[in-house]
Amino acid sequence: MKFNKMKKIIVFDAYGTLFDVNAAARNYAQSNANSEFLPIWEKLSSLWREKQISYTWYYTSLGFKTNFWKVTEDALDYALAYYRLSGDSNLRYSLLKLYRKLDLFPEVPEVLERLTKSNFPLAILSNGTSDMLFSAVKSAKISEHITAILSAEDVGLFKPHEEIYSKVLKYFSCKSSDVIFVSSNGWDAAGGAAFGFSTLWVNRSELPEEKMFWRPTWHGSDLNTVLTLIRKK
Repeated sequence: MKFNKMKKIIVFDAYGTLFDVNAAARNYAQSNANSEFLPIWEKLSSLWREKQISYTWYYTSLGFKTNFWKVTEDALDYALAYYRLSGDSNLRYSLLKLYRKLDLFPEVPEVLERLTKSNFPLAILSNGTSDMLFSAVKSAKISEHITAILSAEDVGLFKPHEEIYSKVLKYFSCKSSDVIFVSSNGWDAAGGAAFGFSTLWVNRSELPEEKMFWRPTWHGSDLNTVLTLIRKK
């Protein structure tokens, strides 16, 4: 696909960057009087996310190919077992259903709209399956802003494997220096930097920087930092 060489391509990670991964558990807790789930939903959601990410690293390190929906299911099953909620099939079903329609972080719609009006090509690059990503984007009503949704699904491995990042170069027929990659995951921002992207780490939780060989180019607390960066260019 051709693009305006005067404009950087801005590529967003999906989960934790555009979409709030805690929204599934939070929305279920707010809508259901589940006395066992309510006191621990935040801890369960955190463990779910932790296992989801660690499983992707594990499988990729072994070269074992799978998909992110399977990983998401397995990570949830672990979290439910840890908190002794495995017997609640309705809870499992509901959380997985809600995960397909996660909330956006509050600033995302305005940031995407302003970038679109400034004619920046915008893409999503995610471990998520195509079905997961299209469902989330449609539910969040941001389809009009996204030029491309690039999924790791067809590769079967996950970020930070270089084959995932290279999907951006193949789709846009561009160089890594043409890309600003935005992720809320410190390891992902570092992985994008290792690949050759300029990277923005959206550090929503004020975490220490990952102690890795590569560092993100920029840091920010939310996606509004993207708007600051393009104004400087």
